[in-house]
Amino acid sequence: MVADPGEPAAQARLACSPAAIRAVLAANADPETIRRYDDDLDAAFERSRRLGDLTPLVDAVRRWWFEADSWLDPAARSVYQARLGRYLADGPPPRARRVSRAQITERYGV
Repeated sequence: MVADPGEPAAQARLACSPAAIRAVLAANADPETIRRYDDDLDAAFERSRRLGDLTPLVDAVRRWWFEADSWLDPAARSVYQARLGRYLADGPPPRARRVSRAQITERYGV
């Protein structure tokens, strides 16, 4: 199927995989962020190996997917960093304003 020339091209969503995340960070992020990603991913691999369960690895990849996705759009990155700063300073938003895992899955497919 060929896109209609009158419609804007759809932006492909970042794959939720360690390699895709690493590629985005390597191209856009600062060295400290890349180091934190590598360290977190290594620790998640080790936990998964030790437990015989992929859950720690999947959780780490999902966490970092949001971070990597934000590096693709400077405006989105700014919003993400401001929200993260508020969460760190004031704690998470009240339950009524939180986004559930089901809503995240529905919205982003991860």
